[in-house]
Amino acid sequence: MSTRRGGWRLHFGLLWAGGALSSLGSITLGLAFPLLALHQTGSPVVAGCVAAMGMVPRTLLHIPIGLLVDRGDPRTVMIAGLAVRVVCVLGLVGPVLWLDAPVALLGAAAAVHGVCATCHATAATTAVPYLIPHEELTGAAAKNEARGHAAQLAGRPLGGGLFGLAHALPAVCDAVVSLVALVLALRLPRIRPDRAAAGRTRLLHDLALGFTQLGRDRFLLLTAVACTVTNALFQMIWLVILMLATQEGLSPLLLGVVLAASGAGGLIGSLVAPFTVSRRSPATMVTLCLWGWAAVTLLLAATDHSDVARLLVVLPLTWSGVGFVGAHINVTVLTYHSQNVPPEVLGRVTSTLRFFTGAALPVGVVSGGFLLDALGVRGTTLAVTGVIVALAVLFTVLTPPPPSLLRRLVRSPHSRARPAPGRASPRSGAAARPTRAGPGPPPPRDLSPSARE
Repeated sequence: MSTRRGGWRLHFGLLWAGGALSSLGSITLGLAFPLLALHQTGSPVVAGCVAAMGMVPRTLLHIPIGLLVDRGDPRTVMIAGLAVRVVCVLGLVGPVLWLDAPVALLGAAAAVHGVCATCHATAATTAVPYLIPHEELTGAAAKNEARGHAAQLAGRPLGGGLFGLAHALPAVCDAVVSLVALVLALRLPRIRPDRAAAGRTRLLHDLALGFTQLGRDRFLLLTAVACTVTNALFQMIWLVILMLATQEGLSPLLLGVVLAASGAGGLIGSLVAPFTVSRRSPATMVTLCLWGWAAVTLLLAATDHSDVARLLVVLPLTWSGVGFVGAHINVTVLTYHSQNVPPEVLGRVTSTLRFFTGAALPVGVVSGGFLLDALGVRGTTLAVTGVIVALAVLFTVLTPPPPSLLRRLVRSPHSRARPAPGRASPRSGAAARPTRAGPGPPPPRDLSPSARE
């Protein structure tokens, strides 16, 4: 059954809107979970444990969730995730708010809620190449990336503001937006109605297919390493910003503006990305992004941290630059996934990448704390910049040069070969040019050794 014939704009609109509502609710309630635990117990340890309960289970379950999406219909997974999420809010968060139930229920609620949100996000990503024409995938990836940054911009202040008005409002908000997203998901067409043969496959083999696909595709493997390492590094930069804000006495409002700059930069980057990503090969795009990240972190390292006025300019500029560049690399990777990864394993590949990048977050926070204690703010920022530069050099060396450079080399007088016997020379009217399938750079599939197998 092809869902791309006609009506794809409506289907993508439903998918996009449902994802926006799901993300908004997740961010809003995700901020309220630790705040509610802190209010109920007064213990920052309990608040931290509740926050961790929302992160750890979904990270560990990324791979099984990817297999679940690949074996079934992504639409069904989205519907089930949203329905369980509503029940979770009403059945676990509600008793704590209104019946003085044990705060331990908040930890369970955060865990279930996080898993449900991951199910919806993975299924929605897997559904894109089934619902969207191939030539529209780059634009779809950019719109999805913009949606994520917009949800962060709106969700964090919304969660804090609603909690300030009434502690139950973030939970009510999440239940309402989840119900609306559920209605939108029900209007989507079935994507893979016939999956009867999936149950006969080997479970461990199927779980490992995401890792296998990464091992076969050099671009995916290198990108997974780059995204995992940089995810950890930017947790260190986040700690650096918090440290500088504390040392220089910045108000919580100014700190909030600085941290929101990442979402603003990411949103702008998502709007620009379709034009930049479509004009460059994926490997070139990732390489440029790594050099861009190196530049913005070096700017922070070179700044006089004792000058508060300068910090108020450099901190949001650095953090928005991280988001702007990050939007480009995310759109590049999502487009490559949709165009090159077989649809039957797309859920597992997406989950495998998110497993690594998600696991990098707590590692980065813990490592950043030790680095700040040992090296200080400037030393930590320089160390982060050095690692990013090393990654950029690695990508520059291991990935092919841009096609425009290759064309210039081919046309260079020193690189022109003599015409073969029996062939017309350039002077006879048949110009010797490298053959191309069409205008623009070669397709991304040429970057991967596995694509030629």
